[in-house]
Amino acid sequence: MENQEEIIVNAVIQGAKFSYNPKTGYEKDGHIYCKTCNCQVDGTPVELSGRKRIFRKSCQCDEERKRIQEERERQEKIAEIKKRCFIERNQENYTFGNADESTDKELLKKVKKYVEQFEKMKEENIGLIIYGGVETGKTYITCSIVNAIIEKYLYECKVMNFSQILNELQNGGFNLNRNEYIDSLTRKTLLVIDDFGIERDTEYALEQIYNVINARYQKQKPTIITTNLDYKDLEKEVPYNLMLSRIYSRIIEMGVPLKITGKDRRKEKRKLKIEQAKHLIDG
Repeated sequence: MENQEEIIVNAVIQGAKFSYNPKTGYEKDGHIYCKTCNCQVDGTPVELSGRKRIFRKSCQCDEERKRIQEERERQEKIAEIKKRCFIERNQENYTFGNADESTDKELLKKVKKYVEQFEKMKEENIGLIIYGGVETGKTYITCSIVNAIIEKYLYECKVMNFSQILNELQNGGFNLNRNEYIDSLTRKTLLVIDDFGIERDTEYALEQIYNVINARYQKQKPTIITTNLDYKDLEKEVPYNLMLSRIYSRIIEMGVPLKITGKDRRKEKRKLKIEQAKHLIDG
């Protein structure tokens, strides 16, 4: 049985042959139209090698199929970038729209503006320093920024903390080229150093921390840092450790400070859990 999808007929339009599928197109007044959107699909005849040729032009259906395919490919690329970006898979779903109701609205407004102006921020190598108390939502806000930037610009981003970086450098041993590893972090359009603090203040750790931050600074790549440290502490020189002072100095040069305020969400959740358990026991 003949496959109806493959039937092709020829029409002569302004002295030139034009082929079309009668299952999807029809002829009217000397032109060929799409049966679905009724757009003309035969283009203007052109002379090629002494012959008139007519090429098919896109109809609304073609444009819609193209748009759907491009959006599908875009979403696939977003998913791939996010998979490479985050420490935890659930961070891929952090968004401004799903932020906790207690999140500082003024802060949300500022970080959304940062995303909107990110091309300029990238050009000027301007990052952010998001600081505040423990469990006040710094990681959530930062991952929301990264998700928005990935979805809007399709830029390669990376969210890490220094414990991860140091562990990977140490565990890599002789098989790891440290310069190449740091360069891999430097190549990312945006790097997030989450939960920055100097808990492991060995000479080796401080050197690696400085190397990463300084590499981003020299390559003019924006960096976002979240920290429990107060911004005033970052501004102070550390008389007992020159390297620490250099790290703090670089961080301040690279980012706009944004303070996040709010309750300790971990304590609030624990308090709620205890209250619910107490209600069950008392009941």
